[in-house]
Amino acid sequence: MTFLNKVLYKARMPFALTHRFDYRNDMMSLEQIANFDLLITDLLERKVEGAFVELGCYTGNTTAVFGKLLSLLDPAREFHVFDRFDIELGKERGIRATFEERMRRNALPMPVIHEGDLMELVPAQIPGHIAFAHIDLGTGGSPENHSKLMTHALQALYPRMAKEGIIVLMDYHVSGRTVLGKDVNPGVRKAVDAFLDDKPEKPILLLAGPCSHAFLRKL
Repeated sequence: MTFLNKVLYKARMPFALTHRFDYRNDMMSLEQIANFDLLITDLLERKVEGAFVELGCYTGNTTAVFGKLLSLLDPAREFHVFDRFDIELGKERGIRATFEERMRRNALPMPVIHEGDLMELVPAQIPGHIAFAHIDLGTGGSPENHSKLMTHALQALYPRMAKEGIIVLMDYHVSGRTVLGKDVNPGVRKAVDAFLDDKPEKPILLLAGPCSHAFLRKL
């Protein structure tokens, strides 16, 4: 691809070839990383107290982003990740080993790891006071099962969120409003909209390139 782009550049063509996003192997987009940076920086500047929690970390792509931001801005902040580590998507194998190696390779502190079924770990092992949470529970299963997981996660997180705390909702998609992103896990919106129906907070869509996500801020 690099060679072809050089050819296109020399030919003065007004475009370049780019990597096609693979929803099975590419876990997040550059736009999502930029969103995480903005949301977390703002959260810390507001001095919102509480732990960082990630429900569904897989091989640690998003964990590394959160960990890097915390290492630069608030290294003492408590950080917990939850995952089964036994579901292998795409070409990945040895999920927990890959996760831990990613942390070491990036010279990042290892977060507190909670391994097991989310339905059993949550809410028992969730911190009592949370500033930031990221929920990504898509495993390729049915929308109904995904929706149940999302509802369980939201029921556990919501009462523990600090005022002005943030929950980022991976794969939250609204057809006709989400720009570019695909509705790869429709169970997310189903669960989120039902859970927030009687609450003051509403999800705010984020531009995420080929992906979809949104966030809510606790009032």
